[in-house]
Amino acid sequence: MEETKEYLVLRYSLIEEKQQANLADPLPTPKGNAVLAALSQDREFTAKGVRYGFIGFSEVVPTEGMQFPAKRFYLGKTAKLKKAHIGERIPGDIIETQRDDWVPLVTVIDVETQHIFIRKDWRFGTPEQTIRIVQTGLREPILSHYNHRVFVEGKTRVEHFWKVISSHTKVYKLELNLISPNILETNQKAREALKALKLLFGQDEVAVKLESEAGKLQVPKDPVNNYLEYIEEGEGSWAVTTESGHGGGKRRHSSVENLDIVELTTIDVRPQEDSGQLDLDGGGGSSRISSEAQLIAQVYSEMSKIRDR
Repeated sequence: MEETKEYLVLRYSLIEEKQQANLADPLPTPKGNAVLAALSQDREFTAKGVRYGFIGFSEVVPTEGMQFPAKRFYLGKTAKLKKAHIGERIPGDIIETQRDDWVPLVTVIDVETQHIFIRKDWRFGTPEQTIRIVQTGLREPILSHYNHRVFVEGKTRVEHFWKVISSHTKVYKLELNLISPNILETNQKAREALKALKLLFGQDEVAVKLESEAGKLQVPKDPVNNYLEYIEEGEGSWAVTTESGHGGGKRRHSSVENLDIVELTTIDVRPQEDSGQLDLDGGGGSSRISSEAQLIAQVYSEMSKIRDR
């Protein structure tokens, strides 16, 4: 049964480690393919004592009527293991048992532009938690294979930031977290400034924190907008603390609260027992492949809108 679901739009960056690894492989072409090292063989990992997994990832091949570039899009699930408590009634008693309850998020990865489209689901966690888990799962394999550290951030828009600023009279704190230059489309002025800092210090990230206890922090469009455009492409994050607007106090606003979200028509995804591909409709192989291609065609269409906006 078809359903329209919300998907978070994320982007991943690859930053070379300063400490060289003797056995590291060179980055593949395109370099976004490095992410595949973390997605193979239904890999599981643990974060803060909870089990997660990247399940069933494989390339989606274009079909007749569903055209998009080949060897570019990979489809699978990002899953979280929760424990379901089951009470089973027996004569004179109820026996409580635990069963594995995996929460799956359909996930599409574009290795050319380094975008990730991941289904939004409160059972998995907040958008911020989802981003951090994806980053955690990708990091170790990519670091060990390619000596590059991966960063995952949500795509947002510059106007969200300025809307917060214009709708509040007091600004107490401005925080900008900027990943070192990686993606070519990001703001050139910001790229050059961060590149100069990286040559000097070799940093992976730059954290800028400006504060005013009186709430009189100035936020000039130049140069702040340059860095916001850099963040907009998934190369960092921002946070602003203003008055709460509810009888005193403060409120923190962040880019993760204003992520790009797209609606995709999808069908519940179930893994094939005999294939790495995913069965989107529970039917035969041809209908499964068609459903996968339909989903990717939607993602490819959204990619065009992102580039043109």
